[in-house]
Amino acid sequence: MTSTPQPGFLEIAQVNKIYETERGRLQALKDISLSIGQGEFISIVGPSGCGKSTLLKCIAGLESISSGQLALQGQQIIAPPQNMGVVFQRDLLLEWRNILDNVLVAAEFHGLKRRDHEPRARELLSLFGLDGFIECFPRELSGGMRQRVSICRALLLDPQLLLMDEPFGALDPFTRDELNAELQRTWLATKKTVVFITHSIPEAVYLGGRVVIMARAPGRIEEVVPIDIARPRGLDVRETPQFVAYVKRIRDKFRDLGIYKG
Repeated sequence: MTSTPQPGFLEIAQVNKIYETERGRLQALKDISLSIGQGEFISIVGPSGCGKSTLLKCIAGLESISSGQLALQGQQIIAPPQNMGVVFQRDLLLEWRNILDNVLVAAEFHGLKRRDHEPRARELLSLFGLDGFIECFPRELSGGMRQRVSICRALLLDPQLLLMDEPFGALDPFTRDELNAELQRTWLATKKTVVFITHSIPEAVYLGGRVVIMARAPGRIEEVVPIDIARPRGLDVRETPQFVAYVKRIRDKFRDLGIYKG
């Protein structure tokens, strides 16, 4: 049985996001409400254009909301929180810096001394199987290895909140499976609060303690599905009747919304 963390760590209450365009007002998010507990792993799944990335940017303090409330540990989010790490689909590595230096960018950005954080950077790179590539440059790494570096960078300052926007979407299926397993292992070891955006229903079910189903026009939450599958979850759990049933339930919901036609 999966445990349910106490809510209140990250509170999203009736959040709306409206863009003013040449064609008029565009509502990207409508009445988004979600309470996320500390140490919880939340997957958010939905079609393109449903506002998943917009919601993540709002949580990250990179986009302002039009109305509603966003709070992290009781503090209103009006700018990027200090105790947050973000991983995007593109790794955004600096091509002129080696791998170790790319990870240490996180410390430099906050005006912290490199020498104080280099041991932690090396530890993370070793944890993700990159200790033999510390002096390499991004162009010398595969896509999966580059994304590992970006995760190490996000974890360097030990953030309590980790936001991930489709981080494995551009990877081949084998590398994606491997990084799914590594991310779960890291989460189990650290119990950070993770908000994970994906287009993949199986990925959302595999990783999430709850799966948030979003629909578009406007972007909104249609349903939140608790995933009662014990951890750790091996990749072969995806072949079990329980896992298949969760995937079918979510896919059927999208079919009811007209997103799947078949």
